[in-house]
Amino acid sequence: MEDFYNRLKKDIKGDVLVDDYSLGMYATDASIYQITPVAIVLPRDGEDVKKAIAVARAHKITILPRGAGTSLAGQTVGKSMVLDFSKYMNAVLEINENEKWVRVQPGLARDDLNAALKPYGLHFAPDPATSSRATIGGMVGNNSSGTKSILYGKTVDHVLQASVVLADGTEMYLKNCSPEEYRKKASQPNREGEIHAAFKKLIEDNVQEIKDRFPKVMRRVGGYNLDEFIDTNQWNLSKLVCGSEGTLAITMELKLNLVDLPSYKSVCVVHFSKVLEAISSVETMLGYKPSAVEILDSTVVQLSKENLTTKHHCHFIEGAPAAIMVVEFYGDTPEDVLDRPKQMIAQLKANNFGYAYPLFLEGQAYEDVWVIRKKGLGLMLGLKGNKKPLAFIEDAGIPSQHLPKYIDEVLKVCRKHGTEAAMYAHASVGVIHVRPILDLRLAEDIERLKRITEDTFKLVMKYKGSWSGEHGDGLVRSAYNKRFFGDILYGVFLEVKRLFDPDNLMNPGKIVEAQTIEHNLRYGVAYRDQKVKTEYKYEVEEGFAASVHMCTGVGECRKVLGGTMCPSFKATRDEEHSTRGRANALRMAMSGQFGAKGLSSHRLHEVMDLCLSCKACKSECPSNVDMAKMKSDTLQMYYDENGTTLRDRLIRDSAKLAANLSGWKAGMVNSIQKSHLFRSVLEHTARFDKRRILPDFAKEPFYKWFAENAHKTNKGVKKVVLFADTYLNYHEPQIGISAMDLLNSCGYEVILANVGCCQRPKISHGFLRDAKKDGGNTIRELKKYLDKGLKVLVCEPSCASALNDDLPDMIADQKTARQLKNGVMMIDAFLANEFENGRLDVHFELVSEALAIHGHCHQKALYGTNNMKSLLKNSKKDVVEIPSGCCGMAGSFGYEKEHYDLSEKIGAEILFPAVEKLQKNYEIVACGFSCRHQIHHFTKARPKHFVEVIRAVKNN
Repeated sequence: MEDFYNRLKKDIKGDVLVDDYSLGMYATDASIYQITPVAIVLPRDGEDVKKAIAVARAHKITILPRGAGTSLAGQTVGKSMVLDFSKYMNAVLEINENEKWVRVQPGLARDDLNAALKPYGLHFAPDPATSSRATIGGMVGNNSSGTKSILYGKTVDHVLQASVVLADGTEMYLKNCSPEEYRKKASQPNREGEIHAAFKKLIEDNVQEIKDRFPKVMRRVGGYNLDEFIDTNQWNLSKLVCGSEGTLAITMELKLNLVDLPSYKSVCVVHFSKVLEAISSVETMLGYKPSAVEILDSTVVQLSKENLTTKHHCHFIEGAPAAIMVVEFYGDTPEDVLDRPKQMIAQLKANNFGYAYPLFLEGQAYEDVWVIRKKGLGLMLGLKGNKKPLAFIEDAGIPSQHLPKYIDEVLKVCRKHGTEAAMYAHASVGVIHVRPILDLRLAEDIERLKRITEDTFKLVMKYKGSWSGEHGDGLVRSAYNKRFFGDILYGVFLEVKRLFDPDNLMNPGKIVEAQTIEHNLRYGVAYRDQKVKTEYKYEVEEGFAASVHMCTGVGECRKVLGGTMCPSFKATRDEEHSTRGRANALRMAMSGQFGAKGLSSHRLHEVMDLCLSCKACKSECPSNVDMAKMKSDTLQMYYDENGTTLRDRLIRDSAKLAANLSGWKAGMVNSIQKSHLFRSVLEHTARFDKRRILPDFAKEPFYKWFAENAHKTNKGVKKVVLFADTYLNYHEPQIGISAMDLLNSCGYEVILANVGCCQRPKISHGFLRDAKKDGGNTIRELKKYLDKGLKVLVCEPSCASALNDDLPDMIADQKTARQLKNGVMMIDAFLANEFENGRLDVHFELVSEALAIHGHCHQKALYGTNNMKSLLKNSKKDVVEIPSGCCGMAGSFGYEKEHYDLSEKIGAEILFPAVEKLQKNYEIVACGFSCRHQIHHFTKARPKHFVEVIRAVKNN
């Protein structure tokens, strides 16, 4: 193995990972399985791929191609050399607008491709729920489909050509061939000729068996796609590679068919009181030619209402439905996409199907509906507790006329074996993903896994359905292929495998010669979590271990477009720096799979190092994995075991330093901080990058200004409390003054809570015991106001999150914790709520000509930025939000020597260019202290806080 590793590192230009932690992070996907790979290779180009294959072949190491690793069936785990194409080989190579095709590399994510195609009015149509990170190579390997398959079919229907490499190094260019072209290929005296000739004979010898045994439903992806080669004289072996799960060849490039973007869209959400009633309505719905019919059961609906991100999109859900059907329509005119659903609704009512039928044209409400549908899988998997809705019988494709009976019988099977199930997905094509809720740490639940699978398999055979409808065979279903297709076709599958891969080097154990379902489980009866002492209580998550296990591998954190999560992954494209990678590392360290050091190890510290504690995962991850919280706890464990550095202690004590260095010393301190000598010394001693200048200290802290000036104007009928955070108090008192003026103008008397630090620096940097101790004093002082029913308003988002999200989970007093959560508010959220409820006799105006908002990560994750926009909704001036993700500063992160370049790269992705393109009349608003300094450092722009650019004007 040492020679194997050395050869890889010598020959490969890309990344080669062989340490235990990296291998552990690739040992799982979104399935129930875990197998540690031999090595990870992230090739930079095709030459790297070919060299890696040659090295693996020489050492008899098997090969596993992988994209985003979102497989639900275990296709992307194995004791192999993993080739991860997603980091480097992710380019759009050529777009042909006129002929409507595109040529791409396999590591390109589907949504990234469609973003590039949108200006041409085209898109790659298959749309799995994981489209934000699912790679094209992975979609081809899995023959993915998605919600619109009723219109667009499966990936195999859109693959035109493929350039592939076999395990023996043979390169093949697979495309559509006429009979004459195919005959010429088959007559070549080489491996390509041998494969074409032998494959042709296999098909011709088994035409009738293929016709008889392949399921007659559109959603079928089990086995190899032999049925693509009957009833046609145009043969294209790229259609055989499609759906082969990496068992035949490695895809290097793909040419794909494109279709026009729809002109108009609408969506109707039909609500049902009973699940089987919902399923029985599918045949009626299909009569009106929808583009999609998707079911979500009450489990998903309820979780959507609770999730931090999706709850804001749930306005269309009426009552408490047992299920909803999302019925989408495409058309050429607005009238078309409204008339058909209206006719459908009338028919459903006549048939006594459903009780509510909200209908939306394309727009924000339409998008909200699809947010809920796309996040359904992750939401289900985020159920609290050890029992989870598991993917193992979920992929059956059943003829729609038999779907109600099938679902009824499957639910009875689950109840017979002592469990319930959740369900969602593609009612239009008979693929409703039923997920029994089990805990595979329990022997009895592993037995249930096997029995439920066996009973369900018999039902699929009874109704002549497909065992693998879209998620593929993998480790979970391959063992059933012999029974499903019969001995003859299974023998053909074996011959196809041997023809392409005679040495069985390509992803062995998938499709043919597979394990049975219960082996290599991520969790099993032997799995044990070590006891961990934490400072957070994890009340919502039900413990630290449960918080770690909330990550199920669906990989939402690997998306590159949109949202904030995960800033370091977006910049590095490394699995290690995704939320999923960190969660997998935590799980394996916590369960002793990485040795005795466990959660306090140096290597785990490296894994957690690039987590910016942005909290985006807490809301954007469908399972609400709060990596920022877990990072803080593991940092505390690391310090306990390994000690702290000077820089750690300076960050810990930054609030105390600010209080001591502001005031009369500020002028001198500020001058020294700017000097090159000081910055060089600070870089040498504490590793703060000398390219940064530390923030200025205020010559007059805000609390002093308040004491001297508040009595002059601080009048109001109602009272509110303004929290004097460290930044407002000792660095930027003008923000406190502006906040006070704004609140006064709204009719409030302001009480200043100068009660100490919110503990954000200590919390984010892992000094949790200190944060709990010092934060206790802050909480006691704030409680005096909260007990009187007063709201405590905060200007700095990270301080608000410390006070109403972090500290409440460290204290035992649950009443006080609830007071902090409900009584501490962002100032814009408070004013927006007062305004919407008619308690303000004012309207709001912009001081500047136009406004561009950059949201702080914690603000976007926990509170949203809509409050700022809603206060100005009646303003005639332009208010826009920069779709900027994270700015890259993240408290002290951007100041730290080893993180400076990454900090810049994160901000440079969207934010800095957007700021530099703004017209001069735009004022930039960034409520985060760190965000303002990051933007100024790299763009020279001077952002302001929201309270500085808005004024309240009395209504006439």
